[in-house]
Amino acid sequence: MIGGQAPATDTGDGRSALPGGDALDYRDLFDALAVPKIVLDPDLVVLDANRSYTELLGMPVDALVGRTLADALAQVPGGPPPVPHAMDAIARCLRTGMPEVVEPTRWDLPDPRTGKTGPRYWMLLALPVTRAGDAAVRAVVVRVEEVDAADVEGTDGYATPERLSWHSTVARMRANAAAERDAAVTLQSSVLIPPPKVPGLAVDVRYQPANRITRVGGDWYDVVLRESGRAVLVVGDVAGHDVDAAATMSHLKGVLRTVAVEDDAGPAAILDRAERAAAVLRIEAFAAITVAVVEPPAADGSRRVTWARAGSLPPLVRRADLGAELHGERPGRLFGLRLPEARPESTLVLAPGASLLLFTDGLVERRGEPLVDSLEHLREDVEQVVDARLERLADCVLARSTPIRGADDVAVVALQVDGAPAVGPEAVGTMTG
Repeated sequence: MIGGQAPATDTGDGRSALPGGDALDYRDLFDALAVPKIVLDPDLVVLDANRSYTELLGMPVDALVGRTLADALAQVPGGPPPVPHAMDAIARCLRTGMPEVVEPTRWDLPDPRTGKTGPRYWMLLALPVTRAGDAAVRAVVVRVEEVDAADVEGTDGYATPERLSWHSTVARMRANAAAERDAAVTLQSSVLIPPPKVPGLAVDVRYQPANRITRVGGDWYDVVLRESGRAVLVVGDVAGHDVDAAATMSHLKGVLRTVAVEDDAGPAAILDRAERAAAVLRIEAFAAITVAVVEPPAADGSRRVTWARAGSLPPLVRRADLGAELHGERPGRLFGLRLPEARPESTLVLAPGASLLLFTDGLVERRGEPLVDSLEHLREDVEQVVDARLERLADCVLARSTPIRGADDVAVVALQVDGAPAVGPEAVGTMTG
């Protein structure tokens, strides 16, 4: 509540009901914005413009909507022609999903204070618009802001070195953003590599970043195949969705990989040894991590899996009969707390055809929904996947369980035991630990 007023409520039709019962919709808000804004579709056709923008051009919104931006600007009497570098920036925003800043651009428009047409300078900011659940750029909002001519031109009408700092600043911002994104993508791709081939197992991984600009974050997956034939699976989550989080994640992953290759280490020992090594190396980070060790096949083809959880969510098992169940027994302490108590382990025997799913919290957490309910929804979603193939399970889980893309990073590791599914109780496997 602000200033003693009751908050607005949702009317169910995309608008909000004010305390008096009136509806406040997008058009009211859009027109109230003092800065000129125009909305373009992927073909640069005008979808909408606010009142400040139409007043700037001296044209009603109906004369702009439905036209390409170039055509709309051509209709303005004595108005600005399309500026190539501005159009290029908008096109880049659509293509890359990254905001674009356009340095001050001269448009000779009538000054509303004097009515005279003269040189006026404008900075443009193009912002991508996406829809929840879809990373594709669906539209671009272009924000137009006037810059004082004195900040751009010298008194003799020519740009001075000081005024040209506008251009260099914008160029530097654009170059820095591009360089950061390139470095982040290189870092992430070097860390999140495809899993190795594990005889007798199908293994699949998925990664989805929350940050659609840098495409990096603090979640990761890993699969290590030991000389003994044991496989070690890891999913982890370091707080953050930026380059710093990705850098910390890469350090922790490297430490865990080094420890995981030692054949005598079970999952709890891997976490404990990695935690001590991280402390010595001064990697200051808290992380939620699950480590699972998969044994070589038994005579009947089944696999014994032992895991330990460091503050992470429980794994999910899809039985060979395609039923699903969560195994949330005995969670352990968060990685990085360095507390003295031992981390517990749990063990499950997976029958041929059964699958195990390890995942970070971004797969299930929803604002306003209890975590226990979110986990149950995941279990129900897995049971609805009738395709027995592991890659279809991973795809469907990611699609069904992340309707609000971008809220958090997601990392998933899934494995399936090869062989014909057992019939009867053997399809379930047994739980110990």
